[in-house]
This record gives sequence, structure tokens and C-alpha cells, in this order.
Amino acid sequence: MSASQANVLLLDEPTSHLDIYSQIALEKAIEDYKGAILMISHDFYSVVNGMDYVLIIGDKTISKMSIEEFREMIYTSHFDENYLENEQKKKSVEMKIELALKDTNFELAKSLVDELEKLIKLL
Repeated sequence: MSASQANVLLLDEPTSHLDIYSQIALEKAIEDYKGAILMISHDFYSVVNGMDYVLIIGDKTISKMSIEEFREMIYTSHFDENYLENEQKKKSVEMKIELALKDTNFELAKSLVDELEKLIKLL
């Protein structure tokens, strides 16, 4: 790939050991990236919100799923019925933090981070 100058990122557990600010920055960078991304991750949230499809590797098989199929499978088998609502609230608060930081409204950003941390604990 590097010899062909392919526009590909290879990410191995990219959210490991990141604080919340770094996770938000990584999600934004993945969203804005104009190439292909091959990510290995156990972080369902970053996979669900950043990819077009997922390859599930297990039991000597590889299965390809659309992100919608993957999301449904994960939510059904791992999370309670409030998870999706809390995830959407989390995304909304992250966007508010980004806007507050752009406006240099650090007090608002700080209060929103406190709200974000409470939402993350629910997830």
C-alpha cells in the first residue's frame, strides 16, 4: 500500500488510553478523513460512529455487515433500551463542547464536559 501511495489509514485500537478530548478529536478526524480506514477495535462506539461497514472475525469465519446491521446487533445483545438515546445525547453534548471551544467559551465547555462525563458513565 505504501508503494502505491494509497490513501489508507491502518488503526489498531486507536481509542485505547485516550481521554475524552482525544476521543472526540479522533472521531472528528475519522469523520473528516477522505480515504479508506481499516480499524481494529473493541470499542463499539467508535466503530458504530465512524465506519461504513464492519468485518466480524470469530469462530474461524469472517462476516461483513453494514453499519446498520452491526449497530442493531450490538445494541440488541450488549446494551439496554436507553443506550441509543444516551448515545445521541452524548453526540449532541460533544457538538456543543466543540462549538463552545470554538467560541472560546471555556466555562460553558467545562460545564458541558461534566454533563458529558455523566452520560459516558451511563453508556
